[in-house]
Amino acid sequence: MHRETNNLAALIDDDDFLVKIYNTLEEWDMNKRGARMTSFAVLKESVKFWKNYLVELYDFKLYEDIDDKLTTINERLEKVFCNLQIMESKRKIVGVSKALHFLLPDLIMPIDSKYTMTAFYGYNRYAKTPKEEFKIFQEIFERTMEITNRLQLSPLDVDDVQWKTSVPKLIDNAIIGLLNSDPEEVRELFNEKP
Repeated sequence: MHRETNNLAALIDDDDFLVKIYNTLEEWDMNKRGARMTSFAVLKESVKFWKNYLVELYDFKLYEDIDDKLTTINERLEKVFCNLQIMESKRKIVGVSKALHFLLPDLIMPIDSKYTMTAFYGYNRYAKTPKEEFKIFQEIFERTMEITNRLQLSPLDVDDVQWKTSVPKLIDNAIIGLLNSDPEEVRELFNEKP
């Protein structure tokens, strides 16, 4: 839907798009075990409330030179991250990052406890408040920028088929693949500064 419209404002106004996000989050286990999502109505209202910030962030792409805009990006991301109503459960980082990936697929990589946290920290890192969780989110975001720059990833590396839908998703795929094959190599690779 993003590639067809290239207009996040229109997508946010499309209930079918928001239903797809909600259903995909459920498929990605955001409503199982200890994780509890908000209702669809709450998610929809929250996304619409933050629409202006999201539309502004939509113009930024991980594969573009956004270093000089990083302060602005982080300020907007912190407001949205800390206030977007995706999860009822206390922990926000996994559910919110996945929702942000669906809203901002060329900027945000989905984060999970098993793979992403292990790759970047060597363990499943927790925080007690949304602001503390945002700091972890921000560190991972900035490291994905470094990886994108180091590997010179671009839209030419994306084919929009299954898992290869965006540059952030390519990094996520690599983390999953490498951790499934050689966890120690991943820890060294992702914890090593360029």
